[in-house]
Amino acid sequence: MTNIREKISSKKNVLIAGALIALMAIGSTFAYFVDRDSVTNSFTVGDVEISVSEPNWDPGEGTDITPNKVMNKDPKITNEGANDAFVFMRVTVPRATVKTANDDGTPNAKANQDLFTFTSNSGWKLIKSSNGSLSSEYVYAYAADKMTVLAPGQTTGTLFDTVKFINIIEEQLDGQDLDILIDTMGIQTDDLGTDSPLEIYNIIMNQQDVPQ
Repeated sequence: MTNIREKISSKKNVLIAGALIALMAIGSTFAYFVDRDSVTNSFTVGDVEISVSEPNWDPGEGTDITPNKVMNKDPKITNEGANDAFVFMRVTVPRATVKTANDDGTPNAKANQDLFTFTSNSGWKLIKSSNGSLSSEYVYAYAADKMTVLAPGQTTGTLFDTVKFINIIEEQLDGQDLDILIDTMGIQTDDLGTDSPLEIYNIIMNQQDVPQ
């Protein structure tokens, strides 16, 4: 009888011990291998900024000009921004209906014509021109067949070096102020989808038409 009781008691102890181990397992905390990581990308917004200069222009040369006078005028563009740029110049020249003379002094018939002429330098490409009664516009791209990249800090060659007043016969424009206007334009080189000078110029013009 004693052995039977001891066996029963031993089984109870085993069951109790097993129950305690189960309870301890339920209440315990398990450790796992875990890890975390993250990345932050910082972006800086670039800019396109250009400036135009005419180092050899002397305002005094534009005073009281005479027929056939040649004046120093040498526009060029510098990239002052952080990004590569494609650049353009638009030259607006005054026009008038006037009578001119040939080099030998013989007169020409009166005609509507540009009052100043110039010769563009290599490195620039004429992509658009138009003539009105009061002015003509000439748009040049800094390009050969394709646009030329103007890197930050770089300067283009001059579009032209001099302008020449036409050989008008006197007493037609006496005392009038005549202006040659030069507009410069620049645009980023990336993500345009084209390297065509005319297409890129049209992108600039279309963007300028969008209300701000």
